[in-house]
Amino acid sequence: MRNLMMLVVALWSLPLLAVEKSPNVVGGSDAVISDAPWQAFVRIGNSYCGGVVIASTWVLTAAHCLDTAGDNEDFSLAAASSVTVYTGTAETFGAGFSNFLSSVDAVYANSAYNKSTLENDIGLLKLSSNVHANASAVQLPNNAVQLAVDATADSAAKDLLLTGWGFIDANRTTGTNTLQKATLSTISDASCATSWGSTVNAISDYQSKFFCAQETGKGACNGDSGGPLIWYDPSRAGDADGGATLVGLVSFGVSYQCASDAYPDVYTQVSNYLNWISGCQAGSCPTLTTTTTAPSTASSGGGGGSVTLFLFVFAFLSHVVRRRYAV
Repeated sequence: MRNLMMLVVALWSLPLLAVEKSPNVVGGSDAVISDAPWQAFVRIGNSYCGGVVIASTWVLTAAHCLDTAGDNEDFSLAAASSVTVYTGTAETFGAGFSNFLSSVDAVYANSAYNKSTLENDIGLLKLSSNVHANASAVQLPNNAVQLAVDATADSAAKDLLLTGWGFIDANRTTGTNTLQKATLSTISDASCATSWGSTVNAISDYQSKFFCAQETGKGACNGDSGGPLIWYDPSRAGDADGGATLVGLVSFGVSYQCASDAYPDVYTQVSNYLNWISGCQAGSCPTLTTTTTAPSTASSGGGGGSVTLFLFVFAFLSHVVRRRYAV
């Protein structure tokens, strides 16, 4: 396997710029909210990410989205007062956008989240009110579902749905305020590790922590972080949601190009974190607030990981970045 000194783009939230307010999934098409009623738009201070509705007052996102510190600084968990969530809409920043807003009562980042390796890149938001009436929760995966989706790996099944408001072009120059959707295929753990080298295969139990997906010309980009990767479970095809099941949260990809054919996008594998999620919902939630040692970085464009400030993380991975869009 190749040892890639890659600078990975952690598909972080992006700045809400006047010109490019909410760019989207690369290679996708316009979506309506009924395509992904679980999709959330998460604003953290002057940045944004995607999120996923899993219950009436609970939204999953990526842990790296909730880090308010700079690249070379210790992880610092965003205050609940600095986070707002929008649900039930596919259009951002238009008239009435504020009608879809919920404030946040509590912010949690998985206590095992590693800012350097992006392991355990999962966070949870407790809303102060129910999600919008247009929104609905997505089904979480169990172990049987994970085995079933893994069995489709490397078959070009195109049975995964990615949605988000990240950049729509591989070079990160074009955006739109309309939610985008794209179909991807599962990439096996072995194939993903071969492509990524030590970025992935040096991580203990990476097969349970990471989920990889890819399709030529399609993929996640800056601003999609924390958003959903959905698999349609054929055993539930007759259900109202068509069997939609959350298998991944957008986490990272290569820095030099979104939707790279050489490197699959990497997602947090949700099935590995069901106990943590249920514990949080029950009131027992081990969470990360700060780290004691900041990760060294190969390069830094400033704090926030915005569209103009791509974060370069991993001292040993000179091409790993988180993708985030700042306001």
